[in-house]
Amino acid sequence: MYPMLEVRHLRLVRAIAEEGGPTRAAARLHLTQSAVSHQLAELEGRLGVALFTRVRRQLKLTPAGARLLDAARAMLVDLARVERDLQYAGSRRNEAFRVSVECFTTYHWLPPVLAALAADHPHVDVRIVIEARREPVAALLRGELELAIVSSPVRDRALVVEPLFDDEWTVIVPPSHPLAARPYVTAVELGHEKLLTHDAPRSDVERLRELIASERAPMPLAARVPLTDALVELVKAGLGVGLVSRWAVAPTIARGEVVARRLT
Repeated sequence: MYPMLEVRHLRLVRAIAEEGGPTRAAARLHLTQSAVSHQLAELEGRLGVALFTRVRRQLKLTPAGARLLDAARAMLVDLARVERDLQYAGSRRNEAFRVSVECFTTYHWLPPVLAALAADHPHVDVRIVIEARREPVAALLRGELELAIVSSPVRDRALVVEPLFDDEWTVIVPPSHPLAARPYVTAVELGHEKLLTHDAPRSDVERLRELIASERAPMPLAARVPLTDALVELVKAGLGVGLVSRWAVAPTIARGEVVARRLT
């Protein structure tokens, strides 16, 4: 038994429903109006059910037609995806999608996003470019990246900038540290600690210095720890107080391994 539905039928029903009638559907499908009407009559004859009813010179979907339209849209999307994937597989060509995140080396939220991207676009070779983390915008402008995720302001008009989420600098200490009992940490209190920071953008470092200077607080002894995971381990061991981006250590805070306090 031959199938009643063919791909051309799915495209026909979608076009008539979305265009409101056979005239514009014919133009969309590059057919004559009579050909569209003939194909619709043929399809309804095959199925033994009306798919459209005429209301004020427009064709409206019947319940059966609405059911077929939903299925047609889903199947045509899947078919287009399969065709695209087979074309890439046949040409043995993978499209690179290179991503870098400014400075921070904790990627707890990024892999699931990239995994979803790879699942939707299997022909795309998704890569995280660690080497570009210090100057991702420059790498983007040189064509070495397709996407840069940054915390510093970007003003280059050659780039499209989309906000992802808000973040803040936070002080992290081990639960046993005296500052853990405080509701927040002041610049004066920070000045008496050994400060551990990851590779913060220069603009953020300058803002921190301005805050400390405005409070006339002593400048803390600071050490840069490029790896966020290493910084967290040093803080947990009581070897310093961390000043980090909150999202970078959110899982560690949630597990109670460190206590986070806002810097004011």
